[in-house]
Amino acid sequence: MENCDALAKVPYFRGLEEEIVCSILEYSSVKEIPRGKYLFTADEICNHLYIIKKGLIEICQIGEDGKKIILHHAGEGAFLGDTILFDDGKYGADAYAIKDSELLGIEKKNFEKLIHNHPEIGIRMLTDFGKRIKKLQSFAAGIALYDVRKRIIRLLLELVRGETVNSKNAIILANVPTQDEMAFRIGTVREVLCRGLHKLEKDNLIRVKRGEIVIYDINKLKNLVHEEEESLFPITLPMNRLKIVSEAF
Repeated sequence: MENCDALAKVPYFRGLEEEIVCSILEYSSVKEIPRGKYLFTADEICNHLYIIKKGLIEICQIGEDGKKIILHHAGEGAFLGDTILFDDGKYGADAYAIKDSELLGIEKKNFEKLIHNHPEIGIRMLTDFGKRIKKLQSFAAGIALYDVRKRIIRLLLELVRGETVNSKNAIILANVPTQDEMAFRIGTVREVLCRGLHKLEKDNLIRVKRGEIVIYDINKLKNLVHEEEESLFPITLPMNRLKIVSEAF
């Protein structure tokens, strides 16, 4: 029953009849990955798809210079390897456990049988893929239409989005993602991001400290850009370590 509950949290399976969801277990097996171990590496052929039951998996790529770029952190309910389902290619990124993790693994051939038996799952996947493509298109357009300053502001607003804060107080973003991660997220490099943050500091809109960004007036930032409900950025930052504090200054 516990595994059925884990499957029900996956967007592709959410809302399906319980009987169908639990039948997926016939195709899956439990895999435990201790902290510090790899689930898969970029050069491995994608033979399995994984659903995270508990834990946290870091998805990253290593550049030619040996530098690691974190693409996103995947937690409970995340589906890994789904985009390679209709391809015989490699994973294309490393998956590394940053917490002890337990996953449900499904062989590609078995997942194909699952879709054949339950076409509604395939339709849901296609719908989700369409949303991802739309987000990538918006991201590409955003790079062309928005200057770096506006992209930085939109990113700061996104870090706060969904949190209950007092807009009259300063907002402290503690344990923020690294500058490399933020730069990668908005389609630029660390040096350009640093210059952009420094200019916002000179305008007395924010203050940047090690591992922390203070937003003095979030309403002023909102007025500088047209904030949309949906994220501009297709790459998910490791938000699990972010802490937000609303504080009067």
